[in-house]
Amino acid sequence: MSLARQTAATAASTSTEQAAPAPITVPDAVFDSYVGDYQLAPNFVLNVRREGSRFVIQATGQPAVEVRAKAQEVFVSDKFGAEIRFEKDSDGKFNKLVLRQGGRELPAQRVALKSSSDKPAAKVLALPAAVFDAYVGQYQLAPNFVITISRDGERFLAQASGQPQFALMAVSETEFDAVGVAARIQFEKQTDGSVKQLILHQHGQHLPALRLR
Repeated sequence: MSLARQTAATAASTSTEQAAPAPITVPDAVFDSYVGDYQLAPNFVLNVRREGSRFVIQATGQPAVEVRAKAQEVFVSDKFGAEIRFEKDSDGKFNKLVLRQGGRELPAQRVALKSSSDKPAAKVLALPAAVFDAYVGQYQLAPNFVITISRDGERFLAQASGQPQFALMAVSETEFDAVGVAARIQFEKQTDGSVKQLILHQHGQHLPALRLR
């Protein structure tokens, strides 16, 4: 390779390296100051949380989405082309975010929503596996978002689309608390004893999901 070509190649390589932004590292403790619920509209809330080292955002009735840091206070979702910026109030606390998506900017204030974890701990019921089997199946909460109810021996399980499976604890014959998740699932029976739908109680919301099968 000639000196001119080598110089040009080196310059191009240097330019490419300079163009690639360095990854932003946000300490878990910093992200934890953003964690909470932010209301975009009535009955539509963005839940911001940390799962280990993963930063996760979940809108009402939608699957959880992992986001990455673009700056210390700005996070993006490559999957949905959305950007979220956290903003401080006059007290210096992060009580607001702005969701930028599709050319629009939507502000959301932090709200204190009552979840199932705010309730007194319910007594766990030893429910016979045969009773739980009436609930086994798939329930559609939203398009492309299904909750699958299953049983593994004496363990009662649930799994939402694209999310890890979690255990259920019976607190009544029709109500189950999610283990490790601030949520409760309630099954609704018809007069003939069949189950038509479940209700997901989470972050102050009560979301119905019709049974598919």
